[in-house]
Amino acid sequence: MKQADGNSNGAIAGLSKLNRLYRHMGRATEVGAVLVKFGFDDLLVRLGLTDLLDHVRGLVGLKVQDRQLSRPELVRLVIEELGVVFIKWGQYLSTRDDLMPEAYIKEFSRLQNSVQPMPFEEVERIVEPIVTSGDLCFLDPTPLAAASVGQVHGAKLADGREVVIKVRRPGLRKQVSTDLEILLALAELVEKHLPALASARPAALVEEFGRGLTAELDFSLEAVNLERFGRFYASNPKVKVPRIYRSLCSERVLVMEKVDGLKFNDSQALKAAGYDLPSLARFGAEVVFEQIMVFGYFHGDPHPGNLLVQPGPRAALVDFGLVGRLSRQTRDILLDLTLAAVRKKPRNVTSALLKLVKADGDSPPDRERLEVEVDLFLEANLGRPLKELNIGKILNDLLNVAAQYRLSLPPDLLLLVKSLTQLEGLGLQLDPDFDLVKVARPFIINQYRRRYNPRYWFRRFGEELMDFKDFLEMLPNDLKPFYNMLRSGRLKSEFIVEGLEGLRQTVDRSSYRLSFAIVLASLVIGSSVVIHADIPPKWNGLPVLGLVGFLGAALVGFWLLYDFLRNKRF
Repeated sequence: MKQADGNSNGAIAGLSKLNRLYRHMGRATEVGAVLVKFGFDDLLVRLGLTDLLDHVRGLVGLKVQDRQLSRPELVRLVIEELGVVFIKWGQYLSTRDDLMPEAYIKEFSRLQNSVQPMPFEEVERIVEPIVTSGDLCFLDPTPLAAASVGQVHGAKLADGREVVIKVRRPGLRKQVSTDLEILLALAELVEKHLPALASARPAALVEEFGRGLTAELDFSLEAVNLERFGRFYASNPKVKVPRIYRSLCSERVLVMEKVDGLKFNDSQALKAAGYDLPSLARFGAEVVFEQIMVFGYFHGDPHPGNLLVQPGPRAALVDFGLVGRLSRQTRDILLDLTLAAVRKKPRNVTSALLKLVKADGDSPPDRERLEVEVDLFLEANLGRPLKELNIGKILNDLLNVAAQYRLSLPPDLLLLVKSLTQLEGLGLQLDPDFDLVKVARPFIINQYRRRYNPRYWFRRFGEELMDFKDFLEMLPNDLKPFYNMLRSGRLKSEFIVEGLEGLRQTVDRSSYRLSFAIVLASLVIGSSVVIHADIPPKWNGLPVLGLVGFLGAALVGFWLLYDFLRNKRF
C-alpha cells in the first residue's frame, strides 16, 4: 500500500508540473513551436512533452536546424525569439560560469535587449496623471532608451527642471508571470528527466531569477534604492546619484533628475575629454568597493551604461533596479575568507565558505574532501603574482568547487560575483594593466583594522545585547502556547529513538539463552537430587526420573553450545 501511495504522489507531482505548463497553452504552444523550428524536437521527447510536440509539428514551417550552426548558437536563437523573460534568463545564465560551458557563456553574452519602442501615445496614456496634475510641462516623444522592461523619455517639470521618466511597458507583469511559470515547469521536467542536469538545480535557479525579475518590474523599489544611495553619497562630491521625485513616482512610473555623462568604457571620448584612463578605472572600482565593504549595499549591474563620468572626475550612477545587500555578518565572513585565502589556510577558507553557503539536501558535505579541493583551488589561483590574478576567474572557480559539493550561494552573493566580474572587465577596457586586487586591498585592510578598534567591539556587543533583549521580550509570548497546552493537558510528547532494533534483538536472544541456562541448571540439580534419593521406578538400578532429567539437560546444553558456535558468541 505504501508503494502504491508513493507512485500516486509522484504521478500527482508530475501532473501538477504539466498543468502549470498547459494552463498557458497558447504561450506553451509558441514555446514548443520555436523549439521545433530550431531542431529541438528531441528535447521535447526527452522531457515527456510528446503531446505538445505532436500539436506544434503542423504549425512549424521551414526548420532552421539544417543551417551550419552550433548547438549553443541555436539555443541563443531560440532565446532571442522567445522574448523578454527568456532573453533575461539567458543573460542571467551568461554570468554563471560555474554552471554553463564556455561555448554557451560566449553565445549568451551576445544576447541583447533590442526591442521596439512603445508608441508615444501609450507612453502619454501611462504618464497622464502627472500631466493632468500640472507637474509636467513637456515630454519628449523621442525615447532616450528602450529596453525590455521599460522605456526612458526626457521631460521637463513645471518649474523648469529637466528630468527623465522611466515607464514600464504595459502588460509586462502578466507576460512575465506566464513565461516564468512555463520556464519553471520546463526546469522541473529537466530535473525529472535529465539527471545529468539535475545537479545544477534548474528549478531553484529559475525561482531565484524570477524573484529578481519580479522585483525589477516594481519601479517603487528602484525609487527606494535611489533614495538610499542618495543618502550614502549626500556628502561625497565625487559621486552623483540622481535625485528622485517620489511624489510623482509609482509602480509603473519613475521620475528622476536627468544625469548626463560619458560612458565609462568610451575610451576615445574619455581620452578626448582629457581623462587619465588608468586613474579612471581605479576610481570606478573604488566607488563600487566602498558600496560593498562600507555601505553593505551595492549596484548589482555596473555595466558601462549605468556608470557615467562627469567633469571632476565624478562618477554618476544610474539605474538602480538591481541592488545587492550584504549584512554586517556576511561582510565579516567574506573578510575572514579573503584573509584566510591570502594566507593560504584551506581549513579557515573552508570554515568561512561553509558559513556563506547552504547545502542542498539533508547530509552535510564531506569536510575533509572539501578542504582538499579548497587547498588545490588556493594553489592554482593564488600561487602567482598579484598582477596576474583574475578576480572573475577566481570567484567562478570557487563557485565551481562549491557546486561539486552541492553547495549554493545566496542570491546576493551570486550578484556580488557578477558585479565584481563586470567591474574587472570594465577596468581592463580602460587599462590593460588594471589590477582589481590592488584596488580592493586598502578596503580590506581598513575593514581588518576596524576589528581592532574598541568602538567596533562595543557596537557588536551593543547589537548582541539588543538581540538578547528582543529575545527576552519575545520569550513569554513564544512560551505562552506551550504553557496553555500544559495547563489544559493537551501537551503531549512522543519520543522516537531510531537504531534500537538490533539492540532489542540482542537482548531478546540473551534472555532466551539465560532462560535455557536456568532450565539446564534446574534439570541437572533436580536430577541429581532424585538419583541421590534413590526414588523408584528404576532402570538398571538408577531412578528413571533422574535419568530423564539428565537427558533433557544434555539436550538443552547441546542446543546452547550449537547456538554459541553458530553465532560465534564466546
